[in-house]
Amino acid sequence: MKNNIVILMFLLAVLFIGCQKDDDYEAPNSFSDVGWYFSDTEGNLATKINGYITFADLSQGVVSHEWSIGGGSYYLEMPIARQDSIFDGKIIGSGTSTEKTVSVWFKKSGLQGVRLYNVFDEKVTFRGRKDEENVFIDAEQVGDKWVIDTTFIVDVYDSIVPQIRIEHAEGGVVGHTNPQDTIFVEAGGTLNFFDETTIGRPDTWEWNVGTAKSNDQNASIVLKKLGIFKATLSISRTGQNIPGDFEFYRIPSPIKVIPSSQPFVVTPTDLMERKDQTIQVPFNGEFDAFIDQESFFSVKVNGAEFNIASVSINLDDATILDIKLSDQIYRNDDITVSYDGNGTLLSTDTRVPEAFTDLPVAMFQHEAIKFDFETGGENFVPRDGENLATTTIGISTEQAASGTNSLKMDAAASGNFSAWINYTDTFSLNAGVPVMYEYKLYKVSGTAINFLAPWINKGGNATVSQFWHNTIQSAPFDEWTTIRTQLVTPSATADDYNMYFRHNGSGTIYLDDVRIIEPDERP
Repeated sequence: MKNNIVILMFLLAVLFIGCQKDDDYEAPNSFSDVGWYFSDTEGNLATKINGYITFADLSQGVVSHEWSIGGGSYYLEMPIARQDSIFDGKIIGSGTSTEKTVSVWFKKSGLQGVRLYNVFDEKVTFRGRKDEENVFIDAEQVGDKWVIDTTFIVDVYDSIVPQIRIEHAEGGVVGHTNPQDTIFVEAGGTLNFFDETTIGRPDTWEWNVGTAKSNDQNASIVLKKLGIFKATLSISRTGQNIPGDFEFYRIPSPIKVIPSSQPFVVTPTDLMERKDQTIQVPFNGEFDAFIDQESFFSVKVNGAEFNIASVSINLDDATILDIKLSDQIYRNDDITVSYDGNGTLLSTDTRVPEAFTDLPVAMFQHEAIKFDFETGGENFVPRDGENLATTTIGISTEQAASGTNSLKMDAAASGNFSAWINYTDTFSLNAGVPVMYEYKLYKVSGTAINFLAPWINKGGNATVSQFWHNTIQSAPFDEWTTIRTQLVTPSATADDYNMYFRHNGSGTIYLDDVRIIEPDERP
């Protein structure tokens, strides 16, 4: 009997597997048993190229015994010291061996077999475990003898040999192997780096070009700083129960970032307020150092011009200007920013920024959590033991205040209660910081609901606050309405708060853009 068995079948945390004769076999005076041991006892049998594994045949009562290995594998003289790494002088043979214990050196990558052929006078059965299940292999009778013929499969990992491709963002492969060939890219432009390594099975990457970095296997890197840079790739193989490897590849061709031929302009849709009330204005290139440029900018808040305290380059990203106002701003403010183009601002590649007028600012929302039901909030479920069997709850595309999805609650009958809860998507609140619910409601004609009670729970079902209100009773039918609740102040800072809703009416409602927010409204 010949069994080509992936070695995971035979491995335990500490591998020492035995076999025994069948229970119904009348044993002679001698005892026969079959088992084996490997020096690699974690997961599948694996080693790196030029690594070795020691195999020991622990069988008893063997008539004959033989190991055999294929080309590219060799038997090593033992003992082998832990610090040994050069084995050419320790080769004692290849092909077959009748030693009870062998150390096999693997000089060829890929799946390599180590065959064990044992002959017994009596029938034996291998008893092992695979994936928490018992595995039995009976010896096969050959003539008047019994044979266990097993091939252990060793996955030999080759050394990593990096292979890459570089392209401009506009397309076209860029040569990179000649140190005399410079790769040119305009400031603010992108180079695309592709790992095409086929040898060594890497699983982690780090591309570096100057201070720009990416850990993607295939990376798009924006180059903002002028200068000549060396690019490198650190590529490795990691993971549990596999042999590690690492290579550092220095891309031979230098990369030169030159002044851009594109206009130096603001990114008009990306102006935003940060939590600390900084207004950020992004451009398509980095700014050179400057002072005293506040008079060339104007910021309007609800149509009135506000005093600018400072304009500076963002410390983390020199493509962003940070604007601070002298007075406080609020989430519900309508803010626009303008630049008259008369300042002395320059990009690091000497371009002059173009003027712009009244670009809107996206205000910081002070949200603890938001469910838009496109990418969040799918985990709302009926509350066990409380939701009526006649009420259904789920994601719907029938109505949406934003995007394409909302949460639909369909109560066929009134009563206590139609109730839905989210145990999975928890959020954090801070002690002493007031919060409120805000959500958008769509009430279908004929719906009769007198109240809707959103709750903040903690740790699942423990009530923190109930935001009971009857606003839903007067909400218009068949259109979206925004509802806000009263404030509540949590007494404990924690990250295991969750949402819960219920009502006792009948009909169909939809919820969208459900948020827990801190109050930040202009008085």
